[in-house]
Amino acid sequence: MAYKWRPSASQRKEFAAKMQDPVQKAEYESNKEAKAQIRRDKSRYDYTTAGGSFIPTQVQHNAAFNALNSLHLTDNQRDACNMVMSAYACNDKTEHDHIHVVNEIIRSNNLNTQTS
Repeated sequence: MAYKWRPSASQRKEFAAKMQDPVQKAEYESNKEAKAQIRRDKSRYDYTTAGGSFIPTQVQHNAAFNALNSLHLTDNQRDACNMVMSAYACNDKTEHDHIHVVNEIIRSNNLNTQTS
């Protein structure tokens, strides 16, 4: 395992004290964002197609169907459920974002049923 530098307690206190000053905090945040932008510009990662497209599973289809019938959904969630159901029925691919929304619905329902 490689050594990873971590600040000492006194360095953490010093940094926290600097971040109390709004001018230094703004400067720190702008430098941080500039470095991140430089990394993004140099990267070969395609951010526009990052999610990809996938064929939904039967579990996702059933969850989308049940959610449409029983839950009060936002327009975005309703559209995602419809897209997942359509893609599953046609054995076609849909955007990862739609599948992600349905998976979040599944997780939230599982949490609700476990706590009840």
